[in-house]
Amino acid sequence: MRITQPMLTANTLRYSQASYERLSTLQEQLSTQKKISRFSQNPVIAAKSMQYRETQALNTQYKRNVNEAHTWLDQSDTSLRETTSVLNRMRELAVKASTGTYGSDERKSMAEETKELRNHLMTIANTSTAGKYIFNGANTDKAPITTFTAEQLVEQDLTDVKLSFRGEIYDYIEENGQFESRNDGSVLQFEDGQFYTEAGAIVDQSELLIQTRAFDQSGVELELQQGVYVKVNAEAHRLFSDELFNDLFSFEQALLNPDVTEEELGQFISKIDGHLRAAADVNGQLGARMNRVDLIEDRLDKQDFLLQKMKSQNEDVDFEETVMKLLVAEGIHSAALAASARVIQPSLLDFLR
Repeated sequence: MRITQPMLTANTLRYSQASYERLSTLQEQLSTQKKISRFSQNPVIAAKSMQYRETQALNTQYKRNVNEAHTWLDQSDTSLRETTSVLNRMRELAVKASTGTYGSDERKSMAEETKELRNHLMTIANTSTAGKYIFNGANTDKAPITTFTAEQLVEQDLTDVKLSFRGEIYDYIEENGQFESRNDGSVLQFEDGQFYTEAGAIVDQSELLIQTRAFDQSGVELELQQGVYVKVNAEAHRLFSDELFNDLFSFEQALLNPDVTEEELGQFISKIDGHLRAAADVNGQLGARMNRVDLIEDRLDKQDFLLQKMKSQNEDVDFEETVMKLLVAEGIHSAALAASARVIQPSLLDFLR
């Protein structure tokens, strides 16, 4: 094969260009600390990088969901603990009242404290975080409990209204247009902002507790891992029940009634104990979910660390190795240029002079 001067020149230029490309690639890797900067440089590395980044983005969203879950669970746990504390204080008052050592003035003071504690329980039931009522299921924009006077009911929808009167709970029966007791079937009529018994007697406002208690029992679930949904709201309807507020209101009324004996007041101790057991059960279930969320959060942190490690191994350059490659490439490039200069320098014209 005949080697001509143009062939030598073309080969020299081609090899020199390839050498410059290697130097440029190594210099770019050192500057960016990445193996590639374009998809075409290595499609395999690029494809893996996209997969790792997509998984990391999902993990980041799951971490945000975990933070939201902690907000719901922590606030619910704090509120339920506070509820237990209030009920324990209620039990102390019931025990004191049942001893028979307190006069009418002391019982009146206990009734006043009971009223304030009952109102505080309603405030706890209406706990809101970031504008969301956490104890009303998916219906987070509506307070689950509202208290009314008889006059305020005139313009209200009576469907969810519950009455506590003389130890009985009354529900509104729309077909009859009246309130009916759950136990003995007695009836209360409501007309022009006033309640009447079946006999037509006016019911004193102080003997009535009028509330709407409409707890949405649906669960609020957040996706904390792919396909893993965890319920983050407490089953508040089991704790803040109609019976709870009825029993506490009845206890308050009994304290104000001098005819109620100590034995009758002592019966409220077992009723409050029942509500304390309900609080413990609801809080126990909530605590189990809190533990699970903590485990998921720990797992997400570990997954994030491993993903970051794999992504770095896939994308990032080994700095020391790249520097060595650059030094070697510089030496080879310099030697190639020197050799090319010696080969190209002589030509036929140099010998025809």
